Amino acid sequence: MQYQFANADKSLIIGTRDDSTQILYERGMEEWDAVLATSPAPYTAPAMPDPIIAERAAMTVSRFQAMAALLNAGLLSQVNVALADAGPLAQLAWAEATEFRRNSPTIAGLSAGLGLTDAQVDDLFRAAALITA
Repeated sequence: MQYQFANADKSLIIGTRDDSTQILYERGMEEWDAVLATSPAPYTAPAMPDPIIAERAAMTVSRFQAMAALLNAGLLSQVNVALADAGPLAQLAWAEATEFRRNSPTIAGLSAGLGLTDAQVDDLFRAAALITA
């Protein structure tokens, strides 16, 4: 079994079994001294998620909002040109979608075809989300 401190003040230790299940040891438990004697690995704080990844996962706009944002940005005619090169599935998705998700393959393909950076696509979605009919 492998042991690691589960918190910064070293009052909890997590033991990980060979089958990947875990057991939590707290100070005062009968096994505490024996587990502590194994020299558990130092506590490692969990990695903080990148906030832009979470924001992009939540970005969804209606068809109207997307079209209005593209029109406002002067990109709507360029999208129509990029669609001609995008292939039939992307064309169908664009024509029939009622909403657009930032992380969709259609958006990724079209934004690449338009030469837009991730930041530019993010900004378009943010602007679209502010548009109301």
